[in-house]
Amino acid sequence: MPEYRQDPLSLRWVIVGSDRAARPQEFVEHTDRRSDFGCPFCAGQESQTPNPVQVYPAVNGRAKLFPWQVRVVPNKYPAVSTDVIPDGPPTSNGSSNGSLHRHRNGFGQHEVIIESPEHITSLTQLTTDQQRLVWQVYQDRLRQLRQDGRFKYVQIFKNVGAAAGASLEHTHSQVVALPWTPDDVQKELERFNQHQAKTGQSLLTQVVDEELATGERVVAQSANLVAFCPWASRFPYQVCIAPRRAAGSIESLPAGELSELATIAGELIGRIERKIGGAAYNLILHTEPFDIGPRDHYHWHIEIFPRLTKAAGFEWSTGCWLNPQLPEQAAAALRAV
Repeated sequence: MPEYRQDPLSLRWVIVGSDRAARPQEFVEHTDRRSDFGCPFCAGQESQTPNPVQVYPAVNGRAKLFPWQVRVVPNKYPAVSTDVIPDGPPTSNGSSNGSLHRHRNGFGQHEVIIESPEHITSLTQLTTDQQRLVWQVYQDRLRQLRQDGRFKYVQIFKNVGAAAGASLEHTHSQVVALPWTPDDVQKELERFNQHQAKTGQSLLTQVVDEELATGERVVAQSANLVAFCPWASRFPYQVCIAPRRAAGSIESLPAGELSELATIAGELIGRIERKIGGAAYNLILHTEPFDIGPRDHYHWHIEIFPRLTKAAGFEWSTGCWLNPQLPEQAAAALRAV
C-alpha cells in the first residue's frame, strides 16, 4: 500500500511502496559506455588529459608497474572554468535594472579524480588501501580548495554508469568548486539551523539516533558511522552514510575515521552491486560551505543512490518522488547480501 513520507533533512515528500514495482520495465536496465580502448584515464595515456593538479605516486611493488596511484586533473570539458574572470553577485541582463534575467560569469574549478592507473570500473575493485587513498584525496582537495580563497562551496561526487551520467567507465570522481553556495545547499543549511534553534539538537544526530533505535532501516554501522536507507528514500536501495557526531566536513576526520569511512562506503557499494548486478549509481558528498565557519549543528553526510528508476512528468512537475520500494525492504535486502 502506498504511503506519503517526508524527508526530515530536505522536507521533500516521497510516495513509497506503491504498486508500480510490478509494472514492466519499472526498474531501468543498467547501461555501460565501454571505454577501455584508448581510455584517457589509463596509465600510459596521460597526454590525453590536461596537466595534473596533483599526483599521488605509486608505492611499494606497484611502483614497478605504474608511475602513479591517483591523478587529479582539470576536467577536459568543464562545467565551470578558472579561465573566466570572477565577478560579484548576479546582475540583471541589459540596461534595465528590473530585468529578471540575472547572470554572472561562469567562474569555478572542475576536476576529475582518476582513482586507479588500471582500467577498472568500480571502487570495489580497488584494495582497501587504495580505497582509503581515494577518500584521502577527497579530503586533500577540500582542504586545498578552501585555502585557495576564491571558492565558497565544493561538491565531490561519483557518477558510475551511463544511466548515472558517466561518459567514461574507468573509476573516477569529480570535484566542482563554486564561488557561491547553491540554493539547495543553502536550504539544507537553513533546515539544520532551524532544527538546532528549535530543539537544541543537530538534525542529523536526531535522525541517526532514531534510525539506530528502530534498526529496521540500518544497513551497516561502525564505531563512528551509520549507514541506513532513509525514511523517505527517493530511489530503491538509496543509502545514507552519516557520522554519529556532528561535523561539518570530512576535512577534519583523523586517519582512523577516514579509513572507517572508506571501509563502510566500499562495503555498501559492494552490497548494492551484488544485489542489483552493477547498476549505475551516484555518490554525493554533502559538506558545509567554506564561508560559514564551523557549526555544531551541521552534519556532513553521503548519499548513494542506484539509478533503477526514471523521474518522469509527475516528479518534475511536483517535486514529489515516486519510489516503488519501501526503504525497510531495501535495508533488509542489503543486510542479507
